[in-house]
Amino acid sequence: PKTGGKVKSRGLLDRIREFMHRRRQARSAELARKRALRETIEHVVDEINPRIRAVSRYREKLAKPVERALAHAREIVDSLPAPVAVNRDSWRTDPRVRSFFSGVDALKRVYSSSGEIRDYFDQHLSVEHNDCYALLVMERKERTFLGIEQQGGMLRKDVQQTSVSFTDPRVVKPAVSESALRKELEGRALEVLVAYTLERITDLEATHSALEEQRRRIEMQLRVARVKTASLSMLIDSEDKVDMNLDKLRNQQEQTGRQLEESRTRLSGLDDYIERITEVLGDPERHLRSSVVSMRLNKMNIKQDMDQTDAGDKIELTEISLGDQVKHIVVITRFSRSDLLPKTDFM
Repeated sequence: PKTGGKVKSRGLLDRIREFMHRRRQARSAELARKRALRETIEHVVDEINPRIRAVSRYREKLAKPVERALAHAREIVDSLPAPVAVNRDSWRTDPRVRSFFSGVDALKRVYSSSGEIRDYFDQHLSVEHNDCYALLVMERKERTFLGIEQQGGMLRKDVQQTSVSFTDPRVVKPAVSESALRKELEGRALEVLVAYTLERITDLEATHSALEEQRRRIEMQLRVARVKTASLSMLIDSEDKVDMNLDKLRNQQEQTGRQLEESRTRLSGLDDYIERITEVLGDPERHLRSSVVSMRLNKMNIKQDMDQTDAGDKIELTEISLGDQVKHIVVITRFSRSDLLPKTDFM
């Protein structure tokens, strides 16, 4: 009975120790999370406007928006498919790689002309770093034209067709592993949101300045018009024409005043900067979006009907959009040092 009691006591002590260990780990992880969040908030403030630190409890006000932006950045990166190998073999066998590049030489030139890729291999000379993971970024463009199509053994002319091309390919953020690259891309996604926020604030400031200048110009024109009404110009222009001009200027002055007031209320003080940051970082899904683009392409990159399984290859790609205009196809790729061209080959 004594031995059994000791065993039970040891088991209880082991469970208590394990519980305390997990509790210490959780506390340590929470402290690390709060420290990382604080550093990110300070980075956002430095990028947007360091004077925001004068606002009472600015960290507390920015904590939730920044946390939401960080979580969305992780979701965006997690949604990216597994890496795609880019080399001679994959160009023959993978319809995605074949649709991106006109040939193997073009593929090698895109990666070999990347300063980031060359710097990576120069800094990682060991055998275990013969491959690198990097993000391939491209623009997708579609062009509609009249072409020739074979249907039922017959050639038909003037058939409307759509060709797809992937232009302006860029390779960024090479890393030693897929996980390292994804971690780096999370930070880059946040930077995109911060830059977008700063751009919106800059546009507001520019609009406010332009409206101020427009108001001053209208006030000057009004003064000139009033002087004319009491001058000899009345002998030249009719009274109706002068009054019409004055009414037009007064309407412009009133409209500009309303626009200026609206502009001023959106960015009149440092608290407004926090509101503008919250508009973007607190609702990141509205501004930075990820979507899957599905299409069926033949070997000439001409779109086929999705139901025609024998007419081409179906490919699915991830498209990232920022705001209402900027859209890019993004692909995590794996590239080998052995496919790197000598500098003399592409300079």
